[in-house]
Amino acid sequence: MMKNFFILLFFSVLISLTAKAQTFYEVKYYDKVDKQKYLGLMTYWDDENCTLRCVNAKKGDEYWECTYNCSFQKQGRTNFMIFSPVPAKGKEDYAYPYFVWTWTKRDASDQSESPYVVYDLSEVGGKMKTAEYFEEIELTEMDEEYVSQFYDKDEEMYEIITEACSMVNTQDTESDSNIQENENAPEIDSNAPVTMHFIMAAATKDETIGESVETDLKLAEPEFKRFANQLKINYKEHIIAGNNFSKDNILKAINSVNASPNDIIVFFYSGHGFRFDDDTDDYPNMFLTYSEYGIESNKDYLGVSQVYNMLTKKKARLTIVLSDCCNSYYGATRQEVESSALASRGNNSYDLKKIKQLFLNSSGSIKVTAAKAGQYALCDAKGGFLLTSFLNNIHSQVSAVSDKKPSWQQIVDNAREYVKRKTTGFDETGKDRDPQIVVRSISIKENGAAVSDDDTSSDNLQSDNGRIDNSNTNDNASDEDLSLTDLLIGAICVLIPIFLIIWLIKKILGRKKQG
Repeated sequence: MMKNFFILLFFSVLISLTAKAQTFYEVKYYDKVDKQKYLGLMTYWDDENCTLRCVNAKKGDEYWECTYNCSFQKQGRTNFMIFSPVPAKGKEDYAYPYFVWTWTKRDASDQSESPYVVYDLSEVGGKMKTAEYFEEIELTEMDEEYVSQFYDKDEEMYEIITEACSMVNTQDTESDSNIQENENAPEIDSNAPVTMHFIMAAATKDETIGESVETDLKLAEPEFKRFANQLKINYKEHIIAGNNFSKDNILKAINSVNASPNDIIVFFYSGHGFRFDDDTDDYPNMFLTYSEYGIESNKDYLGVSQVYNMLTKKKARLTIVLSDCCNSYYGATRQEVESSALASRGNNSYDLKKIKQLFLNSSGSIKVTAAKAGQYALCDAKGGFLLTSFLNNIHSQVSAVSDKKPSWQQIVDNAREYVKRKTTGFDETGKDRDPQIVVRSISIKENGAAVSDDDTSSDNLQSDNGRIDNSNTNDNASDEDLSLTDLLIGAICVLIPIFLIIWLIKKILGRKKQG
């Protein structure tokens, strides 16, 4: 029980420190308790935490603020995502509203839908009234006058938001976007042109997961094209999807890449993945056919590591290979589940210097796949859990509001934690589900230091039925044990001085009584 408490505490601290996505939403709703309309600015940190500051829509100078946590419920075939208020100490009696989104597997909730507003969880599933509107608002759409509706000028949040607004509206997007000459930059030619080569293979016509894969494509392709435009670098893309989805077309795209030493190569795969019984590689094979008969020859699949090896031989400055697919044994299929979270457009609230740090001041290679050997990879109508978590953490890293230095290592680590958290719990049959463990190999030079992080095959032991054997010392357990050790050491360092002070006070008081 105590171990579970420390695990929960650790992940809560970790999430609060590293997962600050800083997406903003504006909401307007009618409060049936005090018969007033409220206008609110929601700061959405991640899938489970946000802060809402609301002002009286008429009076303006009356406001309240509350932290919200996210939870999920299911009634029949309908899912509910509930943002529940967590009142500050002394404010527990205030009637804060709950915000509720509903969706089914084929009708995923997103930020374009207004939530329902209720004041009692017993109302969920009954007759609920929606907010007047709920819309994402970007920093480019804000100014000091707008922010002053919600925060006084002497408040820290006012300063944070207005400074970020000023940055995104005035940053020099016309400046030279080639490699920046600074002490942290890799040792490469800073004057050479840069091209981003984007390759994405997506099984968009697959009958079981095509909807999710199509979403992955719609999210990833414009995102990286936008990064190239913001950086003023060349951009070449190869999309292998629909009827063109095949191994031959992937190989043609890879072979067509003629990379210079300053270039960036990004390869994404979204579809089914598998491994043969005698595979020893930690990374899966990509299933590259729509045929109902499955694998008929080696033309129907390609190893993720094969792709990685082919692309790293191009000797570009930065190479990223990400596969959002199963790593289970041949015959099992990727699962689309019912899940949801607020999504972000993430278009214009960026800090250009941070984008340059990620793409122009970093070098090396990254290989990431969605699941350990023997595991399924989960997805929903909003996309694969790995790819969406990866993109969301890029948004977080380049956010103008974030005070963190951008880091590919941190992006991958955060995405890994997001996937683990989203897939921990129960499956649709009510059975325990092993958390999906992302496997990665990172060899990056960034922020003036070299980073190397490689998952080993010893972390990927399987049971005979292809499911993860929880009895072994796996990647998940080792991460938790290491984290718990660090946490306990920190706690001991804090508690020992406290106990010493209490002991000294008791000694002094005891002597006074004796005197």
